[in-house]
Amino acid sequence: MKKILSAVFALCLCLVCFVGCTFRDPNEEKGKGDSNIINQDMTIDANYEATIKVAIPDVQSHKNALNAFIESFNVKYPKIKFNVTPLTLDNYKTLVQNAASSAIGLKKPELMYDVFWLNEMFINEWVLDTDFISPLSEIIEKDSSFSLDGINETMLDMCKLNGKLYMMPRDYNQVVMYYNKDMFTEARVPFPSDTEAMSGAEFKAMCEELARGLSNNKTLNSYGQPYSDQVRNIVDVNVAWNAMDYPLVASFGGSVVDSKGNVVFDSQESADAISYWWDFVNGPTVGNSKLAVSIKDGSEKNGTPFRMQTAPIYFHTRAVMSDLLDDYTATSSTTIYGIPNLGVAPVPNFGGTYKVGAGCSGYAMYKSAANSKAAYNFLKHIVSVEGQNAYSETGDCVPVLDSMIKAVNAKWRTCRTDKLPFDFNHGAFVYKMNEAACSVKEFYENVPVKAQTLVTARIEEAFRNGIGGNLSGVKSAVANAANKMKQDIAQNR
Repeated sequence: MKKILSAVFALCLCLVCFVGCTFRDPNEEKGKGDSNIINQDMTIDANYEATIKVAIPDVQSHKNALNAFIESFNVKYPKIKFNVTPLTLDNYKTLVQNAASSAIGLKKPELMYDVFWLNEMFINEWVLDTDFISPLSEIIEKDSSFSLDGINETMLDMCKLNGKLYMMPRDYNQVVMYYNKDMFTEARVPFPSDTEAMSGAEFKAMCEELARGLSNNKTLNSYGQPYSDQVRNIVDVNVAWNAMDYPLVASFGGSVVDSKGNVVFDSQESADAISYWWDFVNGPTVGNSKLAVSIKDGSEKNGTPFRMQTAPIYFHTRAVMSDLLDDYTATSSTTIYGIPNLGVAPVPNFGGTYKVGAGCSGYAMYKSAANSKAAYNFLKHIVSVEGQNAYSETGDCVPVLDSMIKAVNAKWRTCRTDKLPFDFNHGAFVYKMNEAACSVKEFYENVPVKAQTLVTARIEEAFRNGIGGNLSGVKSAVANAANKMKQDIAQNR
C-alpha cells in the first residue's frame, strides 16, 4: 500500500510539474512594472517641479507634435521642464535600446529617457527582449482620476501586449494617397475623387496618363527643373512597408495566418498582390517614367521623390503632412520646398476588397523612469482633450479620441488654412476607417508572441524579393517566405 501511495504521490507531482511547464509563459516575468513606481501616488499639482527627459526622431513633424504637447502641458504644470533629444530616424530604435541597456546594466535610471516615442511595431521587441517599457495599465488601475474611456479602441489595442497597455497612443494613422495638384494639372489628368476610392485598374491607368503627360512637359517645379527632365517615377511608395504590404494582400483576398495558427500566406492571392506592384516597378517605361519608385535596393529614401517634386503621388499617413507643406533646410546649401498645392484622396481599392493600412504611434515610459510622476502625467496629457487639440493644430494628426475624430468642426479638420484650401479632403484620412482599417495585428493573436515581428518581416521579404526579381519568381518568393514563417512559428512556440 505504501508503494502504491508513493507512486500515486509521485505521479501527482509529475502531473503538477507537467501542467505548470505546459502552460507557463516563458515571458511572464517580462513586461512587469517597477513596484516602486506602480505603488507610488502619481498625483502632482501646478507647483510640482521636475525635468522630463524625452527622445523623439529628428524629424520636423515629430518636433512639432512634441512641442504642441509640451506647450499645452505647461499651461497646467508650468514648473515641469523638458530635456528633449532628437535622434536620427534611421538609428532611432538602436539608440533608444542602447540607452535602455546602459541604464539597466549600470542601474542608473537617469541614463535612460523618461519618455520616448515609438510605434506599435516596437512594443513586442522592447517588452520581450530588452524589457524596458513600463506597463501603463498597472499604474492606470490605481489612478482613480484617469480613464481610457473615449480613446479609439482599435488604437488602444495596437498599444497593448498580452492585454497590457505599454504605449499611450498619439494619433490615428491611416494610409492615404497624397498628390501634387500642380503636376496633375500640367499633365492634364483629373484629380482623384475625394469621395470614393478608385479601383486598382483605374489607378494604374491614371498613373500611365500622368507619365505620358509629364514626359514632354517643360514647366519648372519649385527647384527650377522641368518635369520632362526630372520625373522618372510616378508613385513614391515603399510597398514593403507593413502598412502597405499586408493590406495589399488582404485587398486581393489573401491572408497570412488563419485562426488556427496555420500559415496560409502561400497563395495565389498573395502572388497577385505582389505581381500588381511588380508591374509598376519593373514594367515598361511610359513616356520617360516607370510607374513606381523601385524598392529593390532602398537607395532612395521613401518620400524624397515626392518632396523633390519628381513624383506626383505619395502614399503615407497624416503624421507627415507638415513635412509635405513646409519648407525646411536639409543642409546649409539645400532647401526642401513644401508642396505648393497638396491634394489627398483615399488609397485605391487595389485588389477588389477595400483595405487600408492603419495603426498608431505614441509615447511610452521607461519602467524605472527617474522622473516617473512627471512622465506619467505627461502621458495622460497626450490623450486629453487639451493635448489632442494642441496636436491637431499642427495639422499632422487625426486625433485618437473618438469624439474628435467624428466632429465635423474639430481642429484637425480646420487647421493649416495658411497652406490648405478650404475644401481640402480631410475625410480621406478616415475613409471607411471602421470597416476597412487593416493591420498585421489582426493575425498576431494566432501567432506566438516572439514570432510575430518575424512573420511580419517575412511579408516584407516576399515583396522585396518578388518585386526585385523576375515576374516568374513571385510565386517562389511567396512560397519561400511562407516556409520561413512556419519555421519562425515552430521555433518560437
